[in-house]
Amino acid sequence: MIWKGERRKSAAGRRSRHVARPLTTTEPGLGARLAASVLRPKMGGRCSSPLNGRQRRYLRGRADATMKNFVPYYRRQLATALLRQVSGELDPQGKPAPQLLARELRGPPDTTLHEGLLSQYDGDSRSWQENYFILLGDFTLQWFESEEALRKGCEPRGSTALSGYLLLSLPSEYAELLGDLCQGLADSAESRRIWKAALRDGIRYRSTELQRRDSLEAEAFLEAVRFYRQERGRYGAGDLLLGPEPEILGNVLMEDLLPVLRSQVLPSIRGSERRRRQLWLQFLQEVYALILSEIASEFEGFQKEKEKLQVELEKKIRPDLDQMLTLKDEIASKLQATVQSPAESCCSQSVEPHLECVMEELMRPVSSGVEAVRLLFAQRVDEMIGLVRSSPVAVLQKELLTLGRTSWQPHVMHLCYEEADLYRESLRGLEERFGFRGVTSLVLGAQNLMQQLMENATHTFLQLSQQHLGQVAGRRRLTQTLGKVKERVLKKFDYDSSSVRKRFAQEWLVRIFLPFLLKHLESGCKLELPQYESFVFADFSGIINLENIYEETVLAVLLRAVGRALAEASCRNRHNLYADGFSLPQSTEELLYEEMG
Repeated sequence: MIWKGERRKSAAGRRSRHVARPLTTTEPGLGARLAASVLRPKMGGRCSSPLNGRQRRYLRGRADATMKNFVPYYRRQLATALLRQVSGELDPQGKPAPQLLARELRGPPDTTLHEGLLSQYDGDSRSWQENYFILLGDFTLQWFESEEALRKGCEPRGSTALSGYLLLSLPSEYAELLGDLCQGLADSAESRRIWKAALRDGIRYRSTELQRRDSLEAEAFLEAVRFYRQERGRYGAGDLLLGPEPEILGNVLMEDLLPVLRSQVLPSIRGSERRRRQLWLQFLQEVYALILSEIASEFEGFQKEKEKLQVELEKKIRPDLDQMLTLKDEIASKLQATVQSPAESCCSQSVEPHLECVMEELMRPVSSGVEAVRLLFAQRVDEMIGLVRSSPVAVLQKELLTLGRTSWQPHVMHLCYEEADLYRESLRGLEERFGFRGVTSLVLGAQNLMQQLMENATHTFLQLSQQHLGQVAGRRRLTQTLGKVKERVLKKFDYDSSSVRKRFAQEWLVRIFLPFLLKHLESGCKLELPQYESFVFADFSGIINLENIYEETVLAVLLRAVGRALAEASCRNRHNLYADGFSLPQSTEELLYEEMG
């Protein structure tokens, strides 16, 4: 287990350390004696801090090599993603149109979400120190010597973006993972509850920023990481894909380094068990901070090259698109003759018997969380309507604004989000059976879904209410109108929640089972790919990739099996899933006017 941390210096030069999410690996050691000799800590029980020159040169070399090895994969996936995007423009096959008005989740960066005193462990003094913390709207956490220092405009002692962190709120959790005692977080149970909810929200938002980014570059990057690891025999990236691009590549490199560091460096650390853990954590923090800095610099330097590459690719793809797609279809047809039968056999024997059970485990927590979102939305609207009955009409505008902020109030939403935590227990067996190591990503993805539904529901309610406020006279008529708007929004909510939950289940069934299928088909099918290379024209070799076509063939087999399972669940009306043919034919505005006469 390794721990990602950051060390930031303020203007005064003070240092602070943070403990973050664990990354686990079961990969065998690399046998790199060079790493063992270069990275061995100084004798006497202390790891060198900061790292000495030889250690830094070695780690920079490994980071540079990782980036250089990764970039060709990224280039190929940029080409593949762009080809898919351009072809999709000609034959759009989008998702079912949502009924709620969608609004992108963007936190207000100039807003303070929460602030207060927290106790922070200082690695240098080995003691807990009280600082004044603020959580900004972009989920950057800053800390100051005191509240007075903040109000005076002093520079923060430190700051960090909450990507990839693991929040430990109980002393037993901290003791178990770090071998140390937790001194508590704040002065009261209510303060701890609010801080816990706010920090969890920040961790989720920053850790899944890349997954929520609807862009060609994000899609290509995540696919490139997956192919990069698969070439090394590692299927299913799981929770390594949390965080921004440099952190993900840092995770991939640490996956390689960790076995060597654990076997060659850890035994050299002397002292009590508690002290050894502290020194080991400190050493890994130094290693990770250095490689992250190096990779971030290299990745930033690649951005200009990437922009130029995308322009060149578009110039190649658009004029020859028909020819490229025809060639791709021909190769896919040839591959199907080799791949489809073994893929269908493996899927029917090793995947389909488990689909219904796993789908049930996937649907239960997210459905409970979505139902909690629905109840929370209805409750808040009812409270607002009750307030309007007994208060001046002018109060309504303020209440509407408060309702619109619900999805960004983690202490309000946390009961919905907690339903997703059930996955950590219910899906525990998937790692051993199918090699799935992405439960944290799944939990955060389910919570993102819940937040987005609440955002869309409140946004739709606000927009429809505003349309009719000027047309309604009298408090009684106003409350009736708001009640009708609420009921209509809930109907649309039910339709959208069915659609997004089915997509959620499909996505995660693929993430669980596709790596499993690809791994089992590797020796019998993937090794046959070189014989098809001659079919790819030289001019298209950087755009049409055999590995992608091969995976699309396997994916099509899996999607058919998943589709059958989801269709059966819809027909049985399990988890309130609508059948695919269900629709709400009229617009919201038309129905509202009809209902209100």
